[in-house]
Amino acid sequence: MSEEIRKILEAVARGEISPEEGEMLIKAMQEKEREESGSKGASSEREGNYILDENEIVEEDLVLSKKKAIIRGKIKGDLALINCETFFSGEVEGDLAVIGGKIEFDGGTVKGDLALIDAKDSGKAPVVEGDIARISNFFVGGILKMISPFIGNISVSSRKKKVEGKE
Repeated sequence: MSEEIRKILEAVARGEISPEEGEMLIKAMQEKEREESGSKGASSEREGNYILDENEIVEEDLVLSKKKAIIRGKIKGDLALINCETFFSGEVEGDLAVIGGKIEFDGGTVKGDLALIDAKDSGKAPVVEGDIARISNFFVGGILKMISPFIGNISVSSRKKKVEGKE
């Protein structure tokens, strides 16, 4: 695993990806490693689709990999989507990083930065309060292919709860 991390850090040093994007990639790799060693994450949704309804809130950061995701609710942290097929109309209080895969926007809000790294996006763009970065190059695609076996079908979320009074 250290070789992959070294390559990510080198990409950050060369300015090809931001430190935050590098950190998200490394966190995803570490979570996959924990999952393979038998540790369980907080989420029970490890297979199939991930759905965050309008009346639901995730209290911390959320990392999804190789999922079909529907994000209509609120995330009180960062959202990282790695090789996902996503429909997004929700709210992210932190940063949204889409790494590989596809995302279809139907509005929504990102209070931090939006990073589209070797990802395809369509639809009505969300309101983004921070910066928007689109990175698509051969190097990034190569890193994604290299680490893809290490970040399988993972879903790491903290607590998801219903908002009282909403249906």
